[in-house]
Amino acid sequence: MRLATGISAGLPSAQTKSAYLQALFAAVVCVCLLWTLWLLLLNLAPNYTVNHIMRTEHFDKGSFWLFVDPPRSILYMAILGLSLVGLRYIVILLRMAYRPKRVAHASVSSRSMRSGISKSGTGSSDKIPRRTTLKLISALANTERFPSQLALWMKVGDLAFETVLLVQILETGAPSVIVGIFTVVVTSNALACAIIMFLPFDRIGLLETLVDLLFDLLVAVGCPMLTLVYYLNTFNFPRDKFAINLEVFPAGWFEEQASVVADPVQTAVIYKSLKSLRITSAFEFFARMGVHASLFLRLRQLVMLIQDPKRQGMRVYPSCHRPAAAFFVVFAVLLLAFVGESVRTSTIACAPHPECAVNARRWTILDDGSLTQCPCLIMIDRDIAPKTFAEWEMPKNLTEKVIQLASSGDLQTLQLTNRYLPELPEELRRCKGMRHLTLEYTHMFTLPDWIKEFTKLEYIHLESKVISPIVSLPDDMFDDMSSLTFIHFAMFIPMKRLPSFTGLTSLKSLTLAVFLSLEKLPALDSLHRLEKL
Repeated sequence: MRLATGISAGLPSAQTKSAYLQALFAAVVCVCLLWTLWLLLLNLAPNYTVNHIMRTEHFDKGSFWLFVDPPRSILYMAILGLSLVGLRYIVILLRMAYRPKRVAHASVSSRSMRSGISKSGTGSSDKIPRRTTLKLISALANTERFPSQLALWMKVGDLAFETVLLVQILETGAPSVIVGIFTVVVTSNALACAIIMFLPFDRIGLLETLVDLLFDLLVAVGCPMLTLVYYLNTFNFPRDKFAINLEVFPAGWFEEQASVVADPVQTAVIYKSLKSLRITSAFEFFARMGVHASLFLRLRQLVMLIQDPKRQGMRVYPSCHRPAAAFFVVFAVLLLAFVGESVRTSTIACAPHPECAVNARRWTILDDGSLTQCPCLIMIDRDIAPKTFAEWEMPKNLTEKVIQLASSGDLQTLQLTNRYLPELPEELRRCKGMRHLTLEYTHMFTLPDWIKEFTKLEYIHLESKVISPIVSLPDDMFDDMSSLTFIHFAMFIPMKRLPSFTGLTSLKSLTLAVFLSLEKLPALDSLHRLEKL
């Protein structure tokens, strides 16, 4: 009677702890669900979503950030994938709410089964087929080894997906803070798995699952949310100066654009980092879905452990598995070395080029005195307020600098304002991933024929001076530019005709200013998505 009383007295405490754990777990799942819904909205309506959180919805009529829609097939894949992820979180919540009733059943330990099978096999040594069958059953009954081995390989797969995401972060040129945090998360994940296999803990299965869930949450939700919060706090737009421009300058003037007063480097960095949260390619889709699938499996496993405390003592990974632990330690050390060298060497390679606003953090084999090794992604050099007439009439020549930064073929954004660049150098042709091209007052008269090879171009802004206007553009310039979404051409005073718009199937905004000699506007029949003219 006393024993029963003691057990019943201790029961509420255990129930209370379980209730706290379930409440915390439910809150975590709800956060994951809300984050997934926000990502779904970001992929469906990127400009609206980012404008809302950055409070820039009134800038440039809602097109301040200039996010471009991916191909429809990728967009549908992203919507379907994120929707399935959201449904999985709802399923997890439902499984917690509707706890299944426990059914009493006889359990047979693997040791006793193997012992019984062994005795049965020795009693009938003359029946070889029966002995073979019993050995097979014995192997299948050994459930202590194979699930743990499978979990170990799944852990390797998790680290592979996380490494892919880390390489993507390095290639996008993310700030050092984001790179450092994500690197610490991935390496700590590997080291924690190596350490936990040697811990003698009663509820080791619960501990292993909680640790794995923590790191999966950080990778799939925590780090992306941290990226968003980081840029929300660092975005600094001179709203007072922009308000003065709106009051002083007439409608349609260049100074009315928010991009004129915004810090171009800051805007470009934030744009590129927020764009990395979207799914814009099949590779990104499978990488993101792999991480979310791993998180879902951890959540489901934790629900099972909460509902069945007897399983909390079963190990997820093999106990004291030295080869696996050594692998995880070596992996963490090599990953730290790789990230460190990638950041260090790329920083040294780009140090002579202050015009490079963002560079890929890529491991670079440095050559002494070389100026063409910088993996530059964004080159920006703007002078929107020349101090003297001489600076306006003959600005700084950037031809050689463009050649140097375009030599690696990584350049994706080129923004020059009041800089001398009479023609695009041949080295720029290597940059097949060019997406943003802004050339204002560069003394350029025409574009080369190979400009049509920039098939991934999303935004182009060309503006001439009166003394050096653009006189012609290649006739087939837009034939393969299906990704081009924004066009702004200004001060092409002597130009009589424009290239055909037939290939501009994604164009949303078309601005043509001061075309005094234009004889005829190209047909607009193919511009099915045009919103602003």
